[in-house]
Amino acid sequence: MNKEANAETPILIVDDEESLRHTFQIFLKREGYGPVIMASNFEEAVSELTSRPFDLIISDIVLGGSSGIDLLKRIRELGISSPVIMITGYPTVNTASEAVRFGAFDYIQKPVDKEILLKTTRLALQQHRLQKEKQLATEEKDKYRSYLITLFRSVSDSIMTIDENMNIIKMNQAARSMFGSINSEIREGNNLSMACTDNSTCFFKDDVEKVLRSGIEIKEHRIEFTTASRTEKVFSLCISPLEDGRGGFHGVVIVIRDMSCQAQSNSKQRESFHRMIGASAAMQTVYAMIENVGKVDSAVLITGESGTGKELATEALHLESHRKNRPLVKVDCTAIPENLLESELFGHKKGSFTGADQDRMGRILQADGGTLFLDEIGDISPMVQLRLLRFLQEKTFYPVGRDTPIQVDVRVIAATNVNLREKVQQGNFREDLYFRLRVIDIILPALRERNGDVELLANKFIQLFSKKMNKPITGISDQAMALLSQYQWPGNIRELEHVIERSCVLCNGSTISTEQLPLEIQHPQAYAHPENTASLLQEKPARRQSDTAVSFTAPSQHHFFQNSIIAALKKTGGNKAKAARLLSMDRSTLYRKLKELKININTIDI
Repeated sequence: MNKEANAETPILIVDDEESLRHTFQIFLKREGYGPVIMASNFEEAVSELTSRPFDLIISDIVLGGSSGIDLLKRIRELGISSPVIMITGYPTVNTASEAVRFGAFDYIQKPVDKEILLKTTRLALQQHRLQKEKQLATEEKDKYRSYLITLFRSVSDSIMTIDENMNIIKMNQAARSMFGSINSEIREGNNLSMACTDNSTCFFKDDVEKVLRSGIEIKEHRIEFTTASRTEKVFSLCISPLEDGRGGFHGVVIVIRDMSCQAQSNSKQRESFHRMIGASAAMQTVYAMIENVGKVDSAVLITGESGTGKELATEALHLESHRKNRPLVKVDCTAIPENLLESELFGHKKGSFTGADQDRMGRILQADGGTLFLDEIGDISPMVQLRLLRFLQEKTFYPVGRDTPIQVDVRVIAATNVNLREKVQQGNFREDLYFRLRVIDIILPALRERNGDVELLANKFIQLFSKKMNKPITGISDQAMALLSQYQWPGNIRELEHVIERSCVLCNGSTISTEQLPLEIQHPQAYAHPENTASLLQEKPARRQSDTAVSFTAPSQHHFFQNSIIAALKKTGGNKAKAARLLSMDRSTLYRKLKELKININTIDI
């Protein structure tokens, strides 16, 4: 029996025999239950029940002038859902029937056997916990539904949901306003097929039928439309299946944006938002989302590839919230060893474990009143997942080694570059914690999806690093910028920043040229389809170079270039001119790379 699990389990014992009350109290306390409160009659029991909650009530059937059945009735009148165990000296069919009718969990016959009492208690409490968890889950679903309804109403895009029979289930105010002037038959409760007698007003009907047949999302595409008043409009349309969570779907959701209105307001588009930089349509959507979500205290899950700016998005959310003058505490869950993360988050009491020589305030307490940012949340251990779930549910936590809870007011923002839903399906991440964290999710676009932002970001970084390095660099050549714009940027903004920093270091004039860009950007086709480098890398691995070698590219790129060059030199017997041709680069570039990567040809086993 796990006695620690029984702690904080208040139980009420009602019996007019003092010896029985104390005997039951001793039995229960030895099993770790508590506090165990006693009442000797009906009035005392009602007084206790109205002053505090109990997880279990154990009552004798005979209580002086009243009966246990009277108490059971009163318990149900008070709306108390705690299980009740009745104790009876002379059980009868009528007594049992009455007890069950008024919701007693079970009844035990006197003389009471200790093991029977403890077993019945355990079963009653298990049922009570399951009921509480089910109620909590229902409340969470209702809260989540409320959040969705609020977002559904507040967005300016037109949103509709349609079931598998083409019935229009729900429309937000924007959709009602739009179709009120286009086709008043397209409204909640009507069938889309019957409402679309005039195909000119149902530019999305065929797409809806296609998604219902295939279950495959139709991503954004734009449709020209002429209204009855001969006004030319362009609508952006996205249709996604409504999944039921079991691999099927029961309808579609349609999002329609009036791009003609957006075109008129392009002058208001922002090139930056707090420390985030970008003027693309994808980033305008992110900015608007952060502005709306920042004002509420809901938990947020930020997802996106590595290097897309999740930390900057968190800072923006914090600054848009009413907590902006309170702390923003950041925790990189991968940078802290697993065995220390629990103490780092929740703190610990002096002497709670080896090395705990003083009390430590955890990051959660440091963030009280402000925001807690949990980066790379997908990598935390099951134990920390459980503790974090309890904290999110109760807004209280126990520092390691402390037995009294601490209550805090903290907004939690989590981020990850992995697919948490897949981790849930694989059993590596708790589903209940996933939904707790993902009340609202913000998906950051990859840099390759942000049309026009590469040029904007590159120029911002050039300004930053030229000033930092005290160099007179004022821009970048058209050819170099064209190469940057065509590159796919697997490392996203972080990779672009490193590339510009490297280019600024190598640039001796006022303009960055293609010569200062890394090889994979200068020759993207060679690295995308490396017929020669792929074969080179299959050769015997090169001898490890000095750890002191400096690279201005990401570590993985550094080793890739180093291994490629060494393999080419080995294949050509150390002939640098042939090696340069094999690598599709100028001989001068190869010489510079040998110097940058500190490759000593004399140490290569040729």
